[in-house]
Amino acid sequence: MTTLNTQWSTTSSTTTSTSTYTTVATVKGTPVPYCPITYVTGGSPLEPYANFLRNFRNDAIQNTTAGREFMLTFNSWYYSWAPSLSYSAATNPFVFKLVQFGVYPLIGIFYTSYYAYSAVAPISTEAGAIFAGIVAASLMGLVYLAPIAYLAKRLMRTHGRWLVSKEIAFSSVAWFTAGLALCVTAYAMNSGQLLAVATSSVALSMLALGSQVGTRALSYVQVPYSNLANSVLAFRRLPKTPF
Repeated sequence: MTTLNTQWSTTSSTTTSTSTYTTVATVKGTPVPYCPITYVTGGSPLEPYANFLRNFRNDAIQNTTAGREFMLTFNSWYYSWAPSLSYSAATNPFVFKLVQFGVYPLIGIFYTSYYAYSAVAPISTEAGAIFAGIVAASLMGLVYLAPIAYLAKRLMRTHGRWLVSKEIAFSSVAWFTAGLALCVTAYAMNSGQLLAVATSSVALSMLALGSQVGTRALSYVQVPYSNLANSVLAFRRLPKTPF
């Protein structure tokens, strides 16, 4: 049953806050918020860290033009599927633990982006918001997308080389550079819509670059399956002599 308890706040006279406390349902008397991160961290040791990062987003990032425009674009995508995940986590203990487990590295990533913002914000809060987004997106690609891309590459074997190639890396770098140039153009034109496109392009390109770097790193540190199999066979051939 969907509830109608909605609390809105505004960041300016023309925009609405990207944070929402609307509940998607009530499960066993407990309201389930739209955001699965809010739900799985509530009442857990992660809650103080999540609250700190939420305040950082609302008080710092959303008070910049770049951060506000990006968050409005991001939340249009995020809240298109997040309520379904929240409800699944509320009704399925396995999904709850899976989401909670996935949030742990996310908290670390956002804290890193907070420190990145803090390092640049004294010079320019706009540059700080963009730099924080670059750091967060690249680490998300490294932590979340790289293992998936690596497994896909291993499963596809020779046909999976396109997942980690110089052409893909070059395209990601070119995309990132174009996104930064578009940010400068958007500021010069004072265009919020163009800035939303620019910051989204920067974030997506850094996701791609982070996954590329992570996949290549995993490829370098891997133990070849053939060598591992040979080592196991050699161990089994050792004489079983008593000590």
